[in-house]
Amino acid sequence: MSQLDYFLAKRSFFHHKDTECGDTGVIKEFDDKLFIGIVDVLGHGNEAHKLAVICQDFLEKNYRQNLTETMNALHEYIKDSRGAVVGLCLLDINSGILKYVGVGDITARKFGANQVKLISQDGIVGYIMKTLKEGSMRLEDGDVLVLYTDGVKEHFELEEYPQLFSDDAKTIAAHIIQQFGKEEDDATCIAVRWKK
Repeated sequence: MSQLDYFLAKRSFFHHKDTECGDTGVIKEFDDKLFIGIVDVLGHGNEAHKLAVICQDFLEKNYRQNLTETMNALHEYIKDSRGAVVGLCLLDINSGILKYVGVGDITARKFGANQVKLISQDGIVGYIMKTLKEGSMRLEDGDVLVLYTDGVKEHFELEEYPQLFSDDAKTIAAHIIQQFGKEEDDATCIAVRWKK
């Protein structure tokens, strides 16, 4: 039986008295699967936070659907809003097969024997979105998957965080935000460690 360790960490953008975070995430384990959703609403502050909560509530109610169906439904649900960029994953816990759909500048990376970056499509959920393409890959024993919003530096080398393979998921998510987070933006990171 495979084992999972996962955690979501986020930090608000505090300038201009904006104390609410416009980023959010959802992690749901069900039927030997793990659903991961990460959302970055455009802009900052209370209005961005309100839409983030709407997106979070939607994903918490619709996470059992096919990923493209969920993304398309969220797009319709928040149509004519300020919009958001969104990444959705579904991991088969037993096989390690991971499916991914992303719209906008959400970063999803696998660290392991070989590193892989999952590709998001251009667009803004709730505003303009192309036909979705679902990607997939397999996680191997000990791999670490991280998803993060653009409040975190898009690319960093494993050499900059050599403890990544020994830290637990909570430490990984918090450390990525602390070390690589941008001061001028909300930041959210979800870390998942998969073991056979």
